[in-house]
Amino acid sequence: MKIVLVGDTVLAREPAERRDDSALRILRTGDLTIANLEAPLVDTDHPTEKEMTIRLPTSTAVLLRTIGVDVVSLATNHALDHGAEGLLNTMRALDDAGIRHAGGGRTLAEADAGVVVDTASGGRVAVLSFCATLPPGANATEARPGVAPLRIDQSFSIDGTLLQEQPGTPPFVRSAAQETDVVRVENRVRAARSEADRVVACLHWGVPFAYLPPNQGPLAQYQQDLGRRLVDAGADVVAGTHPHCLHPVERWNDGLILYSLGNFLFHAGEVRRPDTYFGLPYRASRLFEATDWFDSAAFDVEMPPAGPPRLRITPITLDATGEPRLAAPAAAARIRALVERSSRELDPSVRVDPDGTVHFGGSPSTVAQMPQPTVDASSPAP
Repeated sequence: MKIVLVGDTVLAREPAERRDDSALRILRTGDLTIANLEAPLVDTDHPTEKEMTIRLPTSTAVLLRTIGVDVVSLATNHALDHGAEGLLNTMRALDDAGIRHAGGGRTLAEADAGVVVDTASGGRVAVLSFCATLPPGANATEARPGVAPLRIDQSFSIDGTLLQEQPGTPPFVRSAAQETDVVRVENRVRAARSEADRVVACLHWGVPFAYLPPNQGPLAQYQQDLGRRLVDAGADVVAGTHPHCLHPVERWNDGLILYSLGNFLFHAGEVRRPDTYFGLPYRASRLFEATDWFDSAAFDVEMPPAGPPRLRITPITLDATGEPRLAAPAAAARIRALVERSSRELDPSVRVDPDGTVHFGGSPSTVAQMPQPTVDASSPAP
């Protein structure tokens, strides 16, 4: 069984799928395709008070189905950009289009529940979705709609001597997931493990590169411990989104932690900044200008009958419209090198082959060759 995982997706209009170099056909190469839906689907504009809001038309649900998406994760910091009714409207539109979804709900129990999907190959996959990047009031409770929360405690450390020598240095941010939430999510992963053959836990977490000092990145302090705990609870794959760039990959015991899938398709014109919001001058516009935003990948996860999942990445680049293209050779080499280099900071044994196969630690069960992808840039899209 092969699962295709892609990152942040903001699809506002029919994409140019029939270009020869379109990466959209990757979505149809697996038994199950999971994308992160980075915006609510609503036809009325009632934005909440925050730095950036996004809105997509309800017709996006049908487009997602048309291009090959089977399941979307909803637990994101933008899910309630247009209020609780916007989230519920999103869920209705996805249901009507036949797109399964996880991470949002009328109650906490519904948001936590996720979805179990029967694949064409006969396997059952549980998809869960949780959000660590929570605007105030976005978390579901037993009494209100929202997304499945995984809250983070933060504190700030300052070295007084260093600040005198290096004035202007930002504090170091210490972070840890709240234990009550971690235990709740671990229990949900264990329950999902009993319901399905494989479990994918989608996490909206981490820090976008425009907000993160280079000397503190790329991972926030809480991420590695949290990802490993979810693998130990039974997740085969922990799939991260939110930073809008590629982050390391890691094998932990018999699971994969993909710290950030990057962007997949992002019509950035749908991002709005309310005139009434006055935030700190973080220069967030750098998000939409840097190579980090445009260099990305699709992640093929092969689930063998026994043993840990195997990983292959297909480098992609977003064009000026925000749509994904199969990366040209030089860009593909750059993207593979980025994944390998950043991953080696966690595990020096990681190696990414020219075909995108990722090797961890030299284990025969892990480095066995995966089937070649069926994407062919020279043939027309269907």
